[in-house]
Amino acid sequence: MKALYYTEAGKGSITEVDMPVCGDDQIIIKVASSSICKGVELGHESNGTGLSRYPVIPGHEFAGTVHEIGKNVTRFKPGDRVTADNTELCGDCCYCRADKPLQCDNFGSLGHNINGGFAEYVAVDRKKVFALPDSMSFDEGCLTEPVACCIHAMDKLDVKCGERVVVVGGGPNGQILSQLLMRSNAQSVVLMDTSETKLRFAEKYGIPTIKVDLSEEKRHIRELFERFPEGVDAVVDATGSWRSINAGFEMLKKGGRLLQYGVTHEGDRVTIDCFKFFLKELQYYSSMAQTHCFGRAIDYISDGTVKVKDMITFTCSLDDYFIGLDKNKNDPDQLKIVIHP
Repeated sequence: MKALYYTEAGKGSITEVDMPVCGDDQIIIKVASSSICKGVELGHESNGTGLSRYPVIPGHEFAGTVHEIGKNVTRFKPGDRVTADNTELCGDCCYCRADKPLQCDNFGSLGHNINGGFAEYVAVDRKKVFALPDSMSFDEGCLTEPVACCIHAMDKLDVKCGERVVVVGGGPNGQILSQLLMRSNAQSVVLMDTSETKLRFAEKYGIPTIKVDLSEEKRHIRELFERFPEGVDAVVDATGSWRSINAGFEMLKKGGRLLQYGVTHEGDRVTIDCFKFFLKELQYYSSMAQTHCFGRAIDYISDGTVKVKDMITFTCSLDDYFIGLDKNKNDPDQLKIVIHP
């Protein structure tokens, strides 16, 4: 079969590889759509991701049809429309035994350290496969994974009734988070970004915005305080920039919290005024990936709570994968790019 195959970090190509063999508890999915996760795929192109192990086929956001089932599979049959949770947990380490699966010592992830969905076929554990409603396209279905990640972030954020929340970063995850927050307990939601295109996209769904002007430092923070003189209860940083995280602390009111959603570079440092952090009783924590959130994600896409269709700004074949990745890297107005193997 044809696949995107990395022999090591930075050395990937579209090539022919062996078809996956279906185990007794596995399902082989014929991939129809697989979307680029910009940060992860650029990681494969450089020094690897925090979870990567090579050689590997990337792609952790995918959807398609059941091609083959193992002998222990009873819930699905060939031809069924599906997507799959990319996470695989050992179930036996101290964290899994303590019901903290995202901290699993042996955390497996399709597209990182297990062959993923930038291929014509992918093998998945039967317990991780989810049916897609007929009303949902495969392009929408492959975005279940980022929606699931945002749901996990929402669980951690735990918005209280009447709170004011800012999302910094208008990329795909920032857009999804903003849409979810608009349906939450939050009294006010604001999305910040440097891109006019991304701000207009959010406004289309009724999300208030503030433009970040990098040439005029802190103008966006001043505008925020004009709207909310005491600051906001929570900031969700979806940029992956330590500078943005630093600025996020300045937006918080007393007792506020900052949730880091975006992945920074290894070695990045955030500067915190420990005295102000103490006096204001601030909180700083993170949301990494997800597990067991796919069911809710499918429901939210299906019922229109999260609208992902218009986030797809470019599609191409697997042969043109590197064209799509280059476009995602260099065009700041791109949101999700979907590959059709």
